[in-house]
Amino acid sequence: MKIDNSGSAVGAYASQSKLAKRDAGTQATAAGSAPTDSVEINPLASRISALATQAGDAAPSFDAAKVDAIKSAIAAGSFSVDPGKIADSLIASTKELLNQ
Repeated sequence: MKIDNSGSAVGAYASQSKLAKRDAGTQATAAGSAPTDSVEINPLASRISALATQAGDAAPSFDAAKVDAIKSAIAAGSFSVDPGKIADSLIASTKELLNQ
């Protein structure tokens, strides 16, 4: 018994890729030269890229020394949390967001 794979999906895709290669070759010769690609960069994208680079060059947004001090205090068990100060900061932040 002979197995015919003409109905398989692989056979269908293989024939499509052969057609695509042939069509691409025909288009290239019809145009007279090889196709070329071009890219245009939006001026806004250039500005965003420049700003991102500047932001990366800026100082980190946190104080590493303060983080190390807090980490050491937590490890030593001497770090205390002032709930009133946290609540006041949360209220101030909320008021600022609501006023915008």
